[in-house]
Amino acid sequence: MSTSTSLTEQNRAIVLGMFAAANNGDIDGVFSFLSDDITIIEPPFMPFGKTYHGKDEFFALAPVLRNYMDVSSITVHYTIADGDRVAACVGIADVATGELTRFIEQFTIKNGKIVENRVFYHDAGTLIDQPKVV
Repeated sequence: MSTSTSLTEQNRAIVLGMFAAANNGDIDGVFSFLSDDITIIEPPFMPFGKTYHGKDEFFALAPVLRNYMDVSSITVHYTIADGDRVAACVGIADVATGELTRFIEQFTIKNGKIVENRVFYHDAGTLIDQPKVV
């Protein structure tokens, strides 16, 4: 059996490492997994929905998200990985109600860094009723 780790498994580990850093409130740790030109795509129906470009815009988004979601409560239920793509089924508590919000985050990884994060909400709960902030 080979002891080398496949690209798929390396990329899965990058995504799981990023979530672990987020759960621990380690923003520098989160940033270490992101490319400088990261693109984050939040759906337009969310109060913070738009496309964010680069670490600076992500850094500005982070405190906004904390107004809506308890980032320390992130639970990764499972991941699906194939080459440079990793999808994570995630649950996170809504700050206003404590209810679980469920979504899939699709990551694209290039050269060991996350270059794109596209978010798909299944159950946005009360988040969808919040006033638009962007």
